[in-house]
Amino acid sequence: MSSQAELNKLADRYPFDVNEIEQLVRCHSALLDMKNADSFLTKIALSSPYSYFFLPGDEMRRRVEIVEDKILPSGFASCLRAAMSVDLFVDCANEGQDRSLERFLEGVADCGQRGHKEALRIIWDCCSYASDFEDKIEPKTIIDLCYRLAFAADVIISQDADATAIVAKLESEHDGACLALERSLALAGEGGYVTKENFFNWTETMAPMLSSTLSTFMHNLLFHGKWLKHRLNFVLFQYPKLDQHSDIFEAMHHPNLFALACTSPLIVGPTIVVIETDQDHIIGGFFNTKWKKSHEYYGDSNGFLFQLHPTLTVFNPTGEDNNFIHLQDGLGFGGTKNMPRLFIPASMEACAAGVMDKTFQNAIYQARVIKDKKPLVEDINLMDTKLYKHREEVRGRSDFSVDNEHGGYKLERSQ
Repeated sequence: MSSQAELNKLADRYPFDVNEIEQLVRCHSALLDMKNADSFLTKIALSSPYSYFFLPGDEMRRRVEIVEDKILPSGFASCLRAAMSVDLFVDCANEGQDRSLERFLEGVADCGQRGHKEALRIIWDCCSYASDFEDKIEPKTIIDLCYRLAFAADVIISQDADATAIVAKLESEHDGACLALERSLALAGEGGYVTKENFFNWTETMAPMLSSTLSTFMHNLLFHGKWLKHRLNFVLFQYPKLDQHSDIFEAMHHPNLFALACTSPLIVGPTIVVIETDQDHIIGGFFNTKWKKSHEYYGDSNGFLFQLHPTLTVFNPTGEDNNFIHLQDGLGFGGTKNMPRLFIPASMEACAAGVMDKTFQNAIYQARVIKDKKPLVEDINLMDTKLYKHREEVRGRSDFSVDNEHGGYKLERSQ
């Protein structure tokens, strides 16, 4: 074990406190023990005394075996270890410490504490190694790994881990959780493949939380959820919490919630509006702003519009205009008072999803009819407004009108 002075020096050089450094030194020692036949991930998980406190007996070992054998792609541990060992920082900046130890510390830091770009690099390298070192990768390979990492992160720290139930859940929900993200990432590349640059640029705009799937998995594996969130240089990957029944998201880990969780670290903010259409498209908007009834637009650039299904698409603010939210004669986002980009009127009898405006990036929403309006009305009535109180029993259909001249959809409104 390193001396206290050595631990303090390492804590000054790496984004971990002394207690975390001490734990990581234990991990490194376990990895060097050739008499220990455990796998890379098992050695990491069992090197901490907290692993036995958190999950007594051999339960942690069993969890890691489930993760390696049933959840993560075959050979992932070897790819991860290789990806964690390629950072040249150690060779350039080593100050006489054990180079093998420092390379391990740097690799762990790259998984999250060095920021999301380094974590994305680890994810890319793992996928590249698994694809025979190709410089172009199929989107499904990347999204599949990230989904499995998020799944594995939960298994490591959850109270119960029934292997049969876990595998059944993974297989039944996999396609629903991944397809929208795969389609979206594919649009960033060509011919069904993406480059590293394509992948990095896409995550910046569409799925900025994707790197946290790896970061959270490594955090749970190393520290078993013990350390406080304010010590982290990344946001833990978490599914949005459902405080009440939802007809769109029927369970706490509904497949579409994975795509939603990838879109923003602010997903726990005040309000997210999600609309499912009769064509099974899912659209909506997220806004980190307190709701109020107002004649004027309000809100800030932390909000965005999105499509969750069939293809994940995020429409971020352009900076050209500030018409974020309008709550007067209906619930509107973007556009103008006379023609919001996304609009749900108080009558609930004519809704619109537009093609373009100056507040949010342009795209066509694939949506026409709200599938079930009553739950939406009930949710909106939880806000500090009585705009929809008189619509407890919703009447009529909420049709989007097709705009044949300009493409997309429009709202026919009386002058």
